[in-house]
Amino acid sequence: MGLLHLPSPSTVAVGAGVWALFVADSSRLAPSLLKKLLAVLLVLNWKNLPGAWHLQVWKTVPEWWARAWHRGGEEKALAIAQDPFAVKSITKGKVTLGDADYNMHMSNSTYARVSDAARFRMMLELIGPAFAAGVWSPLGATSFSFYREIPLGAAYEMETRVLSWDDKWASLPPPFMYCITRFTTAPKRGQTERTLCCVALFRLCFKLRGSRLTIPPSRVLSLSGLASSNGDRTNWERTLRLRAAGPKIVRKWLEYGGAVAARRQGKWPAEKELPAVPEGWTLEEWEKDGLEGVEEKRVEKLVVARRYGDTEEWKDL
Repeated sequence: MGLLHLPSPSTVAVGAGVWALFVADSSRLAPSLLKKLLAVLLVLNWKNLPGAWHLQVWKTVPEWWARAWHRGGEEKALAIAQDPFAVKSITKGKVTLGDADYNMHMSNSTYARVSDAARFRMMLELIGPAFAAGVWSPLGATSFSFYREIPLGAAYEMETRVLSWDDKWASLPPPFMYCITRFTTAPKRGQTERTLCCVALFRLCFKLRGSRLTIPPSRVLSLSGLASSNGDRTNWERTLRLRAAGPKIVRKWLEYGGAVAARRQGKWPAEKELPAVPEGWTLEEWEKDGLEGVEEKRVEKLVVARRYGDTEEWKDL
């Protein structure tokens, strides 16, 4: 016979509160006071209520559409013709009671929760066209390094950007993209630099809905109009041409990149041919991602990204 497990103190307290609110009728004072206390707790902890996380993440979509409308179109709200490493997305927040731990500063779990919204905002601004084509980005790994606390009531900013990505020709599957988020607070008195509180590193891969293929990050960025150098619209012009040919052609272009990477990694059947190049397109247009101009930066930054992001060997520890 197993040991008897008693309910936790928090369970007892919540149960007693519910009982007083909905069962007890001998005194009107206690239920009334409890209702007021409950209302105050709900207001102070609104970020932990059901649906609050979804609201914080998905409100980015109407905000993006409003920004696109205000600026005069889709292209003005995207990172078209920009260097992938130059694109930065800023998300602001404030530490409420529901975000804090018993030390009255932002809890470790809150960093992970709020970074979801920051990462989604950055991905929408960076690769919105790829999302529209059916690409989605599972989170493969996360690591946090903490430097300073963010106290209760303090405002903070999350600056999210691309750090690097794996080469689609690499033999180590799958090709990941590494993103970094910097948590900062306002500069201290007498200083001009914002105070760095935390750095988070995220490892993402890209999948195409309805397919098991992993799409190389370079192909996803290229389809989204990112460029080898600032102002170069070559990749976006190719994307517009792909769109004009229809969504099936856009999907085939993505699938082709995934198939090439899978074959290199030994995940493509030897007897199976690569997807055919559609009529009207050259093999060079179908194979070239158009990010050769940032290759040197990618390789340089990848050394740092893998130092903190490659956790494959941890499984055998």
